[in-house]
Amino acid sequence: MKISSFVRLHGLSCVTLVVLLASSNLFAQESARQDIVIADFEGDSYGDWKATGDAFGEQPAAGTLEGQMDVSGFEGKSLVNSFRGGDRSTGTLTSPPIAVERPYVTFLIGGGAHEGETCLNLLVNGEVVRTATGPNKTSGGSERLLRAYWDVKSLVGKQVVFQVVDRHQGGWGHVNVDDIRGSDQEAGIPAADITKGPDLRTFATYEEVGYDQPYRPQFHFSSLRNWLNDPNGMVYLDGEYHLFFQHNPVATVWGNMTWGHAVSRDMVRWKQLPHAILPYEGGTIFSGTAAVDVNNTLGVQKGDVKTLVAAFTFAKSPFYQAMAYSTDQGRTFELWNEGKAIVANQGYDSGERDPKIFWHEPSKKWVMVLWVKQAKPGRVLFFNSDDLQKWTEVSQFDRDWVFECMDLVELTVDGDPNQKKWLLYDASFEYEIGEFDGKTFTTDRKVHRGDYGPNYYAAQSFNNMPDDRCVSIGWMRGDNHPFLKEDMPFNQQMSFPTTMELKSTADGLKLYRWPVKEIEDLYGDTLTIEAADLKSAANKLQSYPAELVDLSLDFEANDSTELLLYLRGEKITYREAAFHYGNTVVPAKPVDGIVSLRVLVDRASVELFVNQGAAVSTHYAILEPLNRSLGLSSEQNVKIRKLTVNRLKSAW
Repeated sequence: MKISSFVRLHGLSCVTLVVLLASSNLFAQESARQDIVIADFEGDSYGDWKATGDAFGEQPAAGTLEGQMDVSGFEGKSLVNSFRGGDRSTGTLTSPPIAVERPYVTFLIGGGAHEGETCLNLLVNGEVVRTATGPNKTSGGSERLLRAYWDVKSLVGKQVVFQVVDRHQGGWGHVNVDDIRGSDQEAGIPAADITKGPDLRTFATYEEVGYDQPYRPQFHFSSLRNWLNDPNGMVYLDGEYHLFFQHNPVATVWGNMTWGHAVSRDMVRWKQLPHAILPYEGGTIFSGTAAVDVNNTLGVQKGDVKTLVAAFTFAKSPFYQAMAYSTDQGRTFELWNEGKAIVANQGYDSGERDPKIFWHEPSKKWVMVLWVKQAKPGRVLFFNSDDLQKWTEVSQFDRDWVFECMDLVELTVDGDPNQKKWLLYDASFEYEIGEFDGKTFTTDRKVHRGDYGPNYYAAQSFNNMPDDRCVSIGWMRGDNHPFLKEDMPFNQQMSFPTTMELKSTADGLKLYRWPVKEIEDLYGDTLTIEAADLKSAANKLQSYPAELVDLSLDFEANDSTELLLYLRGEKITYREAAFHYGNTVVPAKPVDGIVSLRVLVDRASVELFVNQGAAVSTHYAILEPLNRSLGLSSEQNVKIRKLTVNRLKSAW
């Protein structure tokens, strides 16, 4: 660790500087000089800095500590991190006297925003003359360090002591500090503005980034830059599909939750727009839904353009449900009633969240579905409203399986528009089928699984669809992808849009999902093989390399059939009446002696659709970039009914 005339801070907490008198004239030079590194915390000890208590340990931390969210934004390999033992640990870390030689001190800081308790202080003769805390007070925060600075012109020539302080034992009771420097220039944000967080409005669009990176998904939506998770506010209005999404505008890790925004005319080709709903009043914007105010319930419609209403969770403990609206086709949003609660926290959980709203025509009421409790049994509340502003609880739905991001949709049965049932599902895509009268959801209590893969979560369906389809998109969560390792400017992607419908089976009604037909607009060359033995089909397939793939395979099978499909180095095996991919087993019993499989392959994902969508499995995949090989093999004489491979063009 370097110790020089200034201290380098990395993290969020209280650092104290003690400044003793000295003399120096720093302003004689007209041009900016190289920064003085005061402390970089890169050694195997704190050097001359003295630690007390149990929060800091005996040496800098190599990044994230046990039980902590991912820490990012620090320089080098280590930093000061007082999370040792969790938020209940306390202590101080104090520098020796250091001469102030530059007009500014800059540093990296993160952690809790507890004034005087999680902070970096600057001391002169034992008195705190400058201080900085981390930015976080609520559960919606991030462990990313921010660059900040102090103006210390009046202290040049004096001696100072830096002290990192952790005295808080509650939430965000820790501080992270790194890279303390003396500088001739301001860097980052003023220390007094740290709790305001980054100015998210300056990150309106990322059009300079483009979609041409080696691992950029080519027909799945990903944010041009930075992190995304849950799809939010999916709605159709005036020829456009709107996809809002959980988004960190300033980093490729979770945090600073904001509603990102993209629009499309076909659910395949998306244009990312400026962020829709930004954090306010110390909280962040969690998931929710959007709906078209067809009847002008709010009374704010301008001209013929219908109002978009967005219900979201305001994440500042305790969470509550708030609303925003747009009168210009979603291009800009205004907070309703300054972002105050339309549904207050109900007292079950401090994190009650993710309101699903929609208009229920038979009862002429607005409906809100809200998850409020995870402890078994979990609880979902149903609310009604006449005006979108005042909401009344009308029923409760208690099940062990329910947890966040609830969605309730009405689906046709066997394609008959006169026969419909309702489907309720949660973030993990467990679901029940039943009846909904606008107030109460009743079912046979049978729980089904909507996706077998490890990377499908928090799916949502489009409101106000222009046709009779119900289409959903899920967040492909997880880290089994190449994005971060290969230094992509983005992190995470969405699944490909799928239709949802109910079909009668021998085991009762089941959900079927299938890629939207709009994918056909991306088809390039096509290989079709019909009524062939496996060896003949395999030879033709081997001579047809492809990067972006929509492959369909129908083959004759029984309980002992075994077959292996190769897709760009990935192996999908059929045995024991199931497809095996990685650690996932997807049931695939023959139907009238035939098994069908459809696979979508993008640059970092593989999606399986079995037996016309009876079972679906969504996966990230670390594909070999230059591997375009496709193959088929079996030690048995498997009959191929039909094999179709569509090479896909990029949606961008």
